[in-house]
Amino acid sequence: MSFGDDVAGFARMAGSSLEQTARGVELRLFRAVIMDTPVLDGRLRGDWQTTTDTPASGENGRADKQGGATLAEMESIVAAIQGGSYTLLTNNMPYAYRIEFEGYSKTKAPEGMVRKNVARFRQLLQEEAQKNRV
Repeated sequence: MSFGDDVAGFARMAGSSLEQTARGVELRLFRAVIMDTPVLDGRLRGDWQTTTDTPASGENGRADKQGGATLAEMESIVAAIQGGSYTLLTNNMPYAYRIEFEGYSKTKAPEGMVRKNVARFRQLLQEEAQKNRV
């Protein structure tokens, strides 16, 4: 089952708006990934890039210790998404993979940044579907 199928199924069951549910899940998931990213100089957190239809291909050079600029960019792109398009969250820092999968941040992100939040996907989906009941 795909992301779209999951969202559509939960939205139907809850009688909620499909678009609102999908957007809400996406915002919550992306926010959690960004804010769960370990911060030393802020470059890893700042390199989260939200795009539509095509992943970002390089680093953006942004250092964002607090995450405000990264979150604002993500939220504006998600808010502007039109039907038929989809958003992606990409991090092209060379050490992002090591932090996520190889335990390079044992104290700040031992379960990674992405994996631990994707594991909560169904919970986020159910909560958003209930919240967006029509």
